[in-house]
Amino acid sequence: MWKRIADIINEGGKFIITTHLFSEGDAIGSELALKRFLCGLNKDAIIVNNEALPSVYHCFDPDKDVKFLKSKGVNINLDDFDAIFIVDVADWSQLGDFADMIKASRITKICIDHHPTNSGFTDINVIDKDASSAGELIFDLITYMHGEITLEVATPLYLSIATDTGWFKFSNTSPKALKVCSDLIKAGVKSEIIYEKLYQNKHLSYLKLLNLTLGALRSECEGHLVWTKMTKEMVKSSGVEFVDTDVIIDLIRAVNEVEVVIIFRELGEKKTKMSFRSKYTVDVSKLASDFGGGGHVRAAGASLNEPIDTVIGDVISAAKELMEETTACVSTGSSLT
Repeated sequence: MWKRIADIINEGGKFIITTHLFSEGDAIGSELALKRFLCGLNKDAIIVNNEALPSVYHCFDPDKDVKFLKSKGVNINLDDFDAIFIVDVADWSQLGDFADMIKASRITKICIDHHPTNSGFTDINVIDKDASSAGELIFDLITYMHGEITLEVATPLYLSIATDTGWFKFSNTSPKALKVCSDLIKAGVKSEIIYEKLYQNKHLSYLKLLNLTLGALRSECEGHLVWTKMTKEMVKSSGVEFVDTDVIIDLIRAVNEVEVVIIFRELGEKKTKMSFRSKYTVDVSKLASDFGGGGHVRAAGASLNEPIDTVIGDVISAAKELMEETTACVSTGSSLT
């Protein structure tokens, strides 16, 4: 599946890379690894995203390779490039304002993704729903082309796989994912340093936001569906610079009877982001798809140009219906044997 892409890389000289809104470890790690690989082939490669790089990931990008589309000095003519790589993206809607610009250009569009909701929306699509992450697929591309996995490439690849597998605790933690990470560690990756930079480097303000968010917790369906909201005022009053909802979601999902967790985050007066997680039985990608988003069976997301309270009402109603349709909302989990 890689030959056509390898041919484009070998024959071309100038490439651009981008990823989805609200970029996280897999998206950013995949971009950085791909750029460094292409540059190692003496290709001209740049990363341009619709949003600025979240501050927590700055340490992985010391050379400031990730550019913000609307920053001063960033003037992109896509037709000047041989191809654009769209990584970890399942649909045009996840690219924000950049989507229309990309669709209007003549540039060859390549998508490398692992989301089952991806229908194949670009010129060339590599979609492997069995892959743990987009980073795992970038690793496959590099090895297919007999590229060297340097430490500079290995570190963002490890970031991709480790974060998208929930640090190897989610069901997508496959034997292959662990084998790839073993190879990356052999290349010099310091797993403990990556974990420390991401999860043990928070400020006291994050605890304030955690307190406010948990204080807004609500439950439905006899505690099987739990949700909370994070308003702009809550974020502002806590003083948090980077909002990480994963820790909050994991805390809520750890409660025994909880099957589905939803966090609503207010981004503007008419802009709301939703993060969906499930534990055993509910396919939250269906819920996300109903609201223009996508993702995986156990983890998905979406955003709507609507006020947060309006979105909460609509989404909770849909979530209740989905859970009623599901045969068993909650189970005790799978057997260890």
